[in-house]
Amino acid sequence: MDRLFKSVLSIREIKFRMDDDYVDRLSRQYSVIILICFGFLVSTKQFVGKPINCWCPAEFKPSHRDYTDAVCWVSNTYYLPIDDIIQKDHLETQKNRQLISYYQWVPLILIFQALLAFVPCLLWRFVNKRSGVNMAAIMDASRHCSQAHYLEIREKAIRYIVNQMDRYLLAQREYRTGCMVRIKHVIAKFCCFVGGKLYGNYLISCYMIIKVLYLANALGQLFLLETFLKINFHLYGVHVLERLIKGEDWSHSERFPRVTLCEFEIRHQSRIHSYIVQCALTINLFNEKLFIFIWFWYVFLAFMTAVNFLRWLFRSLYWPGHVQYLRKQLRAFDATQREAGILAKFAENYLRRDGMFIVRLIGINMGEVVAGEVICGLWNNYSLERRSIAEKPGRKTISKTGRTGTGGHKMEVV
Repeated sequence: MDRLFKSVLSIREIKFRMDDDYVDRLSRQYSVIILICFGFLVSTKQFVGKPINCWCPAEFKPSHRDYTDAVCWVSNTYYLPIDDIIQKDHLETQKNRQLISYYQWVPLILIFQALLAFVPCLLWRFVNKRSGVNMAAIMDASRHCSQAHYLEIREKAIRYIVNQMDRYLLAQREYRTGCMVRIKHVIAKFCCFVGGKLYGNYLISCYMIIKVLYLANALGQLFLLETFLKINFHLYGVHVLERLIKGEDWSHSERFPRVTLCEFEIRHQSRIHSYIVQCALTINLFNEKLFIFIWFWYVFLAFMTAVNFLRWLFRSLYWPGHVQYLRKQLRAFDATQREAGILAKFAENYLRRDGMFIVRLIGINMGEVVAGEVICGLWNNYSLERRSIAEKPGRKTISKTGRTGTGGHKMEVV
């Protein structure tokens, strides 16, 4: 029992990982919360309220009416405009054309959507663990730095981040020589999708692929709902806006009809009696509002993710932008003027795209002050030995202890 109480009390200490940007969190965090809340709301209406009410013949007793509501809920109803006449010859055709078969499964559909919204995040964390740098630990240290009240704690967090990044930047390098290696370095310098861990492109290329998955998830969810609901859903919001502009009643839609028909049979002794009753699907009052919100939400997510993807793509490909960013951050902490050539070598040969990606991610999540302090620490750590490693990939450093070193020991070039 004590363990249970401790577990409940520890909920307030749950920390959300911030190893991505705010647009990603719209998909993998807020979308999941929204969809789970909507699923809970609809399921509550189904199991607590009365989701369907059917108009029954006068000879039906209360038990017959309860049975009618139950059988029409578990079986599919179909929509027929009130002005149309039911014709026995075409009853099956009408029923198959406008069959309403989704209302029982809406909570499960929403939960499944929530799971799909979190899949890109799982893939991003999977590739993070195999990158060679602990992004979660770096972002956690950045958070402690931004929230620290004492200078000693702040400096300790900055030293930890600089040490982790320096080890990653020096360890993940191609030490072979040859024509093909030089060609790969040149290609990796101008294209963020070519290279890998040894060429400084692994993290940013994986992150851009995850961005594409977030975009595909946002657009694919619309067509997935169209498959589940068996309605024309991917243009649903456009039709709603069109009706609003025309001043028509947008809430009256054939996609989520509130009045449907239900056909069932009752066996009485040796005879089978067929009935067609009219039912009010009150649950569609909720479904209509929920799914119109979901449509606009996913369109908003798709737009934001597409713009964010192009922004990150431009940042990763435009090297002068990296140099300007470094000069701006270093100037904020030190007024000394630095040559553009040295800063360009610092960005292209030492930090490379992965280092710049980590620094920019720190700036987005924890503020530019923390990012600037990390850049200053990396710049101060950019010794002559590290410059020789960065500019000549065929060499590596060995510390006095016999290990590949990142600081604390004098480095020797061999």
